[in-house]
Amino acid sequence: MEIWDLYDENRDKTGETAVRGEQLPEGRYHLVVDELFLNSKGETLLQRRAKEKDIMPDIWSVMGGSATAGEDSATACVRETEEEMGFTPDMKNARVLMKEIHGPEEGSFLRDVWLIHQDVPLSQMTWQPGEVQDGMWILPEKIKEDPRLWKELNVLYFWKQAYPYLCLESMRIRIPKGVYRHYKGKRYEVLGLCLHSETEEPMVIYKALYGFQEIWTRPASMWNEEVKLADGTTVRRFTLEKE
Repeated sequence: MEIWDLYDENRDKTGETAVRGEQLPEGRYHLVVDELFLNSKGETLLQRRAKEKDIMPDIWSVMGGSATAGEDSATACVRETEEEMGFTPDMKNARVLMKEIHGPEEGSFLRDVWLIHQDVPLSQMTWQPGEVQDGMWILPEKIKEDPRLWKELNVLYFWKQAYPYLCLESMRIRIPKGVYRHYKGKRYEVLGLCLHSETEEPMVIYKALYGFQEIWTRPASMWNEEVKLADGTTVRRFTLEKE
């Protein structure tokens, strides 16, 4: 039997509890956590849910679940990841990316979506039988290129909102601030990354280190592209010289 602490709409515990499966009193919520991971390559971690799961069987998803009585958000993250994936998340390199509140028509719950920076090889993970059947590290932009993955992950309430920020954080890992040399020879300083206000695409903000030192922006997806030269060789568009 799983017991939940109950909260009000301000995220304060009320001192009440409920058993999983019971209808919650009006104005009461339980806490749900979801974990998004990024490794040092900018890849995010996905799990494939077990075929025998009652809810959303045999689809790709992320780690997470309901906090049980006595747990706070971070403690629930640790337990869920340890149970499902067999490793302990590094909560010292974690932060809450977004918070949501869902009403009675969606199950009456508060959601915390965590972003955790950590390197854990798949070989060091252990899938929980009956819960998880597989896992993979994948670059966030590759998810959208795969129709099946994109459709399955959009089952998650928060995915469309969180995805642009996951992509942005991934690109910040792969395009650190520093001085870069363009393949044509000129040098630029990356000042940071941001999201395009209309498309939510990650963008690089950078300054020319010559002439009037103009500030430019371009899609992050172009930054690490390879360019084919006239002689047939390929080079990186920008090469990092100094962080």
